[in-house]
Amino acid sequence: MVDSPEENVLEKVLYWTRRGNEYFLKEEYHEALFSYDRALELDENTSKIWDNRGVVLSSLGWHSQAIESFEIALELEADNSRAWSNMGVSLAATLRFEEALNCFNRALELDPEDDEVWNNKGSALFSMARYPEALENFKKALHINPDNPQALAGKGSALRFLGRYKEAAEVLEKFIARAPPELAHMKEEAWAMLLEIRLIMERED
Repeated sequence: MVDSPEENVLEKVLYWTRRGNEYFLKEEYHEALFSYDRALELDENTSKIWDNRGVVLSSLGWHSQAIESFEIALELEADNSRAWSNMGVSLAATLRFEEALNCFNRALELDPEDDEVWNNKGSALFSMARYPEALENFKKALHINPDNPQALAGKGSALRFLGRYKEAAEVLEKFIARAPPELAHMKEEAWAMLLEIRLIMERED
């Protein structure tokens, strides 16, 4: 039996989408973008592909274009919680923090058990120097997923800026011990903050 034209198109969309996913996991972002664009030439009405494309653009640092992709994803599927969260990340990267918070709140309305969104919201609040609120969001992320390393680092940083040095040191030590290799840069920052905290605590003794 000969496949229908619709089946052939669907197979091609799936092929290019899978290729995009594979390239993204290998951090080959330009190739991933090319693949998602090929998929969208065949099917421009799938929210997930626009969302994936936005994540790639964000990974390349092209946040304005990423936001445009996320907006299309949400026009197609307003309840796409991941697209709301991903758009919030790009908005925060362009210092549009209030808009980012609105996106994170919308994502949490749709999926309140997503620890990554609680962490992303905490990071945005931290960047706004709203440390008590940031701390509460990092705590919520860790309540859902105690193994979330970014939330652990965020919690330690928030405690440090709240002047709760002993607690901050304990949390940062825990993060340093658990940090996976891909978070080496955050581990270095945590070490620097931990050394600073120890110096402050020594002066206060």
